[in-house]
Amino acid sequence: MNAPALPASAADYIAHIDLAFELMVVLDASGRIVRANAAAGDILGYSPVELAGRPVRELLHPDERAAMDTLAADLLAGRPCHERELRWRRKDGATIYLSLSARWSAHARLVYASARDVTTHRAARDELKRSRERMHAMLESIGDAFFAIDREWRITYANRKAGAFIGVDVAPNVGRHLLEVAPALEGSAIVEHYRRALASGESGFFEAYWQPSATWVEVRCYPTPDGLSVYFHDVTAKRVALDAVRKSEQRFRNLFQQAGDSIVIADADLRIIAANGRACARFGYTEDEFGGLSVSDIDGHHAYTPGLLDSLRGGQTHLLRMAKRRKDGTSFPAEVHISRFEDGGEEYFQAIIRDLTEREEAERQLRASERRFREVIEMTPAGYVLASADGRVLDVNPALCALAGHTRAALLARTLDDLFVAFPWHGLAAHDADAPVQGVEAVLRHAQGGSVHVLFNGSVRRDPCGNVESVTGLMSDITDRKQAERRLQQLATHDTLTGLPNRALLQERVQRMLDECPRGRAVAVMFLDLDRFKEVNDSFGHELGDALLCEVAARLRKVMRPGDVIARLGGDEFVVAAECAGAQDAEVIAAKLLDALALPVRVGGQEVTAGGSIGISMFPHDAGTRELLFQTADTAMYGAKRAGRNRYRFFEPAMTLAAQARMALEMALRPALARAEFELHYQPRIDLRTMNVVGIEALIRWNSADLGRVSPGEFIAIAEETGLILPIGRWVLNEACRQTRRLIDRHGRTIRVSVNVSARQLAQPGFVDDVRTALADTGLPAACLEVELTESALIEDIPRTAAMLDELRALGVKLAVDDFGTGYSGLAYLRRFHIDMLKLDRSFVLQADGRISAFDFIKAFVDMAHALKLSVVAEGVETAEVLDFLRAADCDEVQGYLMARPMPLDALEAWLVAATKG
Repeated sequence: MNAPALPASAADYIAHIDLAFELMVVLDASGRIVRANAAAGDILGYSPVELAGRPVRELLHPDERAAMDTLAADLLAGRPCHERELRWRRKDGATIYLSLSARWSAHARLVYASARDVTTHRAARDELKRSRERMHAMLESIGDAFFAIDREWRITYANRKAGAFIGVDVAPNVGRHLLEVAPALEGSAIVEHYRRALASGESGFFEAYWQPSATWVEVRCYPTPDGLSVYFHDVTAKRVALDAVRKSEQRFRNLFQQAGDSIVIADADLRIIAANGRACARFGYTEDEFGGLSVSDIDGHHAYTPGLLDSLRGGQTHLLRMAKRRKDGTSFPAEVHISRFEDGGEEYFQAIIRDLTEREEAERQLRASERRFREVIEMTPAGYVLASADGRVLDVNPALCALAGHTRAALLARTLDDLFVAFPWHGLAAHDADAPVQGVEAVLRHAQGGSVHVLFNGSVRRDPCGNVESVTGLMSDITDRKQAERRLQQLATHDTLTGLPNRALLQERVQRMLDECPRGRAVAVMFLDLDRFKEVNDSFGHELGDALLCEVAARLRKVMRPGDVIARLGGDEFVVAAECAGAQDAEVIAAKLLDALALPVRVGGQEVTAGGSIGISMFPHDAGTRELLFQTADTAMYGAKRAGRNRYRFFEPAMTLAAQARMALEMALRPALARAEFELHYQPRIDLRTMNVVGIEALIRWNSADLGRVSPGEFIAIAEETGLILPIGRWVLNEACRQTRRLIDRHGRTIRVSVNVSARQLAQPGFVDDVRTALADTGLPAACLEVELTESALIEDIPRTAAMLDELRALGVKLAVDDFGTGYSGLAYLRRFHIDMLKLDRSFVLQADGRISAFDFIKAFVDMAHALKLSVVAEGVETAEVLDFLRAADCDEVQGYLMARPMPLDALEAWLVAATKG
C-alpha cells in the first residue's frame, strides 16, 4: 500500500533513519507505520515497503499489546518513552526483544521511534542470573561467613552465616551501605583493611576483634573489579590458644598440638623447628623428622620472595594458596596463613596450614554434579521444566520440547498457562514445601494442536517466608494410558463382542429405572436365552457363533426404544429392561423380540434360526429389588425352556420350587467330594472277534448323604455349570487309574480303562499335567488309559485341542470320541485330530431310515473309520440281534446291557473271574 505523505519537516529525519543501524520508524497518530528504515528489515524480517501502512500492534507479541496501549497513551499525553523492552514477532514467527524509545511530535502529528535488538543481551543477562544463583548456592554451603560490596560500599551479596554473625536478615539489606547494616564497623581497623584492599587491589588477611559479640574473627578479603569479597570466621578459640601459648610453654604445647589445622614454625633461615600433631599426621613425618626439614621440603616449588619476608617483618600477615608435599611424594592443595613473631630476640615464622582437599573436592563434585545433572536432564526421556513463582518457564529439556512440539526458545517465552491446557498451578503453589509433588495429572497443549496427557512429579521451592520461588518438575507422557483407561472403562461396562452393556452397567441402569419408575407404572425385566446357539457354535465354530450373537444384538436394539436397556450377560444370554404400563405391554415387547429372533440368519453359507426363550419378571409385582427381579426373570426363562422353547413365560411362584430343588442339588454337590460320596462303577468292553474283555468304562455314581442316590443325568450338568466338574473329574481320573492298576495286578491281564473328560476339563491348561501325574502316581501304563472326549469338546478351540491331543498321544494315552454321531461337527475333524477310537451312540446304531438299512449304514461307517485307521466301539448293545449285525459289519468292540451293566469294583472283579472261567 502507498505510505501517507510526510510533512516537509520530517524529510531530513527520514534521510537520516535510512542510514541508521538501529530500527527507526515514523508512525502516524493511529499507530500505523509511515516510514521504516532498512534496519527494520534486518531486525523484523520485513522490507520497509511491507511495513509501510501497517499497524504497529500487528508486529507485537500478543502479550505486549496492553503495554503498547499504555505507552501510546503516555506519548500522546506528552510523556517521553525511553528504553521500553517489549517482545515483537519477526516475520518468520520468532519472538525477539526490542528496547524502544519514542517521541510524539504534536506539530507533525507523528511519532518518531527507534529500537535496538536486545534479545541476545536478555539471554546473556538471564544466564548470568542463573550463574549467580549457582554461585550463591555454593557460597551458602561453605563454612565461612561471606559478603561482597561494590565500590560504593553497598552490599551486593551476603550468605546466611554473615547475617547471623551480626544478627540481621540478609535479604532485605542487600543494596544498603555496609556501615548502615553494621554500624559497629565505623572507625574500626577492619574497615581500614577493607579500604586498603580496595585501594591497592591486593588481597588481605588479618584478624580483628569484633566488639559487639566479643569475638575475634579471621578475615580474608579479595578485591575484584566490582568491589570487595570478604570471607571471615570466628577464631576466638584460636586467639585464646595463642594467648595461652605466650603465658605458658606447656599450655602452648598442648594447644599447639590440639589445633584443628596443621601448624609449622620455622626459624629465620626457614628451617622447621616445630610442627604440631595435625601437621605430622597430614604430612606423614614424625615430629623429630620435621626438625631436619626446611620449609622448601614441604612447599614444593613455591618461592618466598624478599618482598614477602620484608612484609612479614613489617608486621603484615599473608594468606597464600599453594600445593604442599607429603613425605610419600604426594601433594595436596592448602591455604597457608603466614605470620612472623619474635621470641627471646630470635625471629620465627608461623604457618597455619589448612588442607583444602575436601573443599576442592566438594567444589569439583559440585561442578561435576551440575554437569551430570544437566546431562541427565538433557538425556532423560521425561520432560523437564523449571518455572518461576509467576509460572514463567525458565528451563526445559529436549524431552519436553518433543512432548509439546515446540523449540526450546519458544517454550522459554511461555508461561505454564500457555504450555498447559490443564495444570493445577494454584493447588501446587499451596502444596506443603517439605513434601514432593507426586502423580499430578496435567494436559500439555501441543504445538500442532491436540493435547498430551502427562504425569507431573516435582518439587516446590519456597523462600524463608514460605512464598513460592520456583517449581521444578518432570513429566511423562501418559496419553496412551489415558486412552487405555477410557478403553478399559468401555470394556468394564460393555460387552466386547456386541457392544451392549455388560452385567455391571446393566445393574446400574436397571437400578436407576427402578428408582425413577413413576407410581402406577412398571418395569419389565426379561432374561432371553437363545435356543439353538450351542448347536450353531458346535456346527460352525466360534467365529460364526460370534457373528450370530452380533446379529441378535443388532435386532434387539432395532425393536427396542432408546430409553430401554439391552445387555448381554455372556454366552447367549441377553437381558432387556423396559418401563411399561403392565404385563400386557410386556407381552407386546416379548412378542416383538421373539419375532425378531424368528427371522433366519445367514451363518456359514446357510440360513439358521436361533429362536429364544424369554423369562419376564415385573417390578413391583414380582419383586421389589433389582436382585430379586433378575433372579425371578432367570427362573421364568428356564420355565420357558422347559415349556418347549421359542416362547416367553412370566414368573410364577411355583417356578421357584424347581429352582430351589436345583439349588439344593448344587449345595449338596459342593461338599460331596470332600465327604467321599462318589464312587466309580465300571462297564466292560468286549472285543467282537474274541468276545474277551479288553477294557472297562469308568462311570461316576453319587450316593448323597442328604439326597440319597442321584443319577449322573441330574448332577453332571450342574457340575459343568458350576465348575465342580474340574475337581470331580480329577478325582475320577486318579481313582480310575488307581483301581485299574489294582485289577491288572490281581488278575495278571492287561485292561484298558476309559475315562470321560468334559469340555471344561479339556479347556484347562494343566489337563495334560493332571493325566501325567495320575499315571505317575498310580503306576498305570499310559497305554491302559483311554480318554473319552465329546465332539463339542473337540471343536471348542480346534488349534489348542489338536496341540493337547498331540501331547496326550506322546504320553501313550489312547483317545476316543464319545457319542459319535450326535453332534453337528461332521467328520472333517477326524483327519485333523489323532483319534484312536470312535464310540457310536446307541441311537446312531439303532436308527431307522427308509432309504438305507441300519446294517448298511453301520457297515459303511465302520469301513470309513477303518480306512482312517480308527477302531469303532458300539454302545448300548442290548440284544443278540444287534450284536450279530455289528459283528457282521466288522465293528471292533461293543458294550451294553447284553454283556454287562455298570457295576462297582468288587462286583467287576467277581464278574471278570466268572468270565475267565466261562
